[in-house]
Amino acid sequence: MTPPSTTWRRIAATFAGCAAAAIAAWLLLPAHKELRVDPARDMPFYSLPFGSNPFTPGEWKTADGGLVNWRGVPPATSCGECHRREFMEWNASMHAISDRDLIYDASVLENVTASHAGLVSGDEKGRWCESCHNPLGTLTGAVTPLPSVQETTALEEGVSCIVCHTATHPEPLAGNGALTSHINDVRRSLHPALIMAAPSRHARDMQARRDAPHMGESGLCGACHTEVRMPEVSGQHPLHFQETYDEWRRSPQAAAGVQCQDCHMARDPAAFIGALKRGERPRREVSHRMPGINYLLADPDLPGGLMHALRGGSPSGINRQFDRAEYHDELRATRGQVLGLLEAAADLAIEAGSGEDGLRLAVEVRNTGAGHALPTGPLDQRHMWLELEVRDAAGEVLHHSGAFDAATGRIDPQAPMWVKHMLDAEGKLDLRHILFDVDRLVYPRKPIPAGGQARIDYTVALPADAVPPYTVQARLWYRLAFEPVLENIANQGMGEVAVVIPPVLMRSAERVLQAPVLAAEVRR
Repeated sequence: MTPPSTTWRRIAATFAGCAAAAIAAWLLLPAHKELRVDPARDMPFYSLPFGSNPFTPGEWKTADGGLVNWRGVPPATSCGECHRREFMEWNASMHAISDRDLIYDASVLENVTASHAGLVSGDEKGRWCESCHNPLGTLTGAVTPLPSVQETTALEEGVSCIVCHTATHPEPLAGNGALTSHINDVRRSLHPALIMAAPSRHARDMQARRDAPHMGESGLCGACHTEVRMPEVSGQHPLHFQETYDEWRRSPQAAAGVQCQDCHMARDPAAFIGALKRGERPRREVSHRMPGINYLLADPDLPGGLMHALRGGSPSGINRQFDRAEYHDELRATRGQVLGLLEAAADLAIEAGSGEDGLRLAVEVRNTGAGHALPTGPLDQRHMWLELEVRDAAGEVLHHSGAFDAATGRIDPQAPMWVKHMLDAEGKLDLRHILFDVDRLVYPRKPIPAGGQARIDYTVALPADAVPPYTVQARLWYRLAFEPVLENIANQGMGEVAVVIPPVLMRSAERVLQAPVLAAEVRR
């Protein structure tokens, strides 16, 4: 047995070694004043067409008023050396590829290079998009026609660990990256020796929730999940494209203190939502998968390696910190959470009656699980619709509306659809996400608010030879995007992606109607 005195000497020696390493690292690291990048002094070709703020028309700020020094921004792979589980969860998220996502990348380039508004200062106007999708590129000054910033692993990683964990002062109703970054303030504390010597300091710098309550509050998410196009980009007035945070702010969940992170960073989001529906409040267990609704880019089983192409190539850390098989397992787990969220979001109910003109049906779509509207987000692409089918006892179809053609992507134009139409100055509908040129917004059917419902009425004529009982099936479908948005990829010379974007079944309900009593049995 080792004598106690020897053990204590070893502990003391280890502590002294760590302290010495920390002091040495502190002395060798550059002084704080050298971290700030002044565009006028350090990047003379950085373009400022909208005034002295280097982030306009985005909403970012920095604690020291300058750009972030790109040379020392740590990549998520470095965080993954110690926080492997969180790193792998994040790597399978949409945050990890927010700038590399091929559909986004091609769309922002179309806005910058091929839109009417992009003809003047198009690259600089791109900061409006990149503030949320490429925050480190925006903060370091990479989004400019003549860049002075080199591509690094960190700048390829989208919304990475360092972005959120050094963000303060959220202004969620302003949108488009309305946060203050203090990366330059903490860089000197990110040296491994300093982390080992003072882990509590590292936890404070990286804003553990106990030290920085805003890390667990919806405002942090709302700074990017609010999208307001400012006049610097186009138009005379701000135009609100996404209002997810404001939807949450008006929700029953907000009134009950349920934050975005509670559901979207739960280890099992669907189970957490199910518990909320039952009136329970489960213990918070955090995951960094942060699932939303992008079921497509979390599916490694798409044919022909399509998912990897759409995710912009191989993930950060592949073949060094993990292999492809493990990555695919993580993606499948993320996809499972996405599908679980979609299924937990809504409920359907079928009401029935009869009249001289046939069956009178109503389908009620209830937003029972989402803390925001259904659907939410960029609603020129995200859309939800209702399918209704009625058959008689012989299997004859008496009514069918809302069908989806898997060969063409066409949805029955008579289907009740929740979507936002974006029109240009000539009144032309835009389905390619060219937001720079949008002139006005039209809702054929407004999103269903949290805790709300929408009622859709149908009348189904009954042929003389129709045989009861009648089976009524309602299906609520969700789809990520319309096919025309894929045209941007070809337009930007990135190749052709000619696929039909498949929908996901969110919810279904069935009711059997006995004539003339119309007694019912509901199966979900």
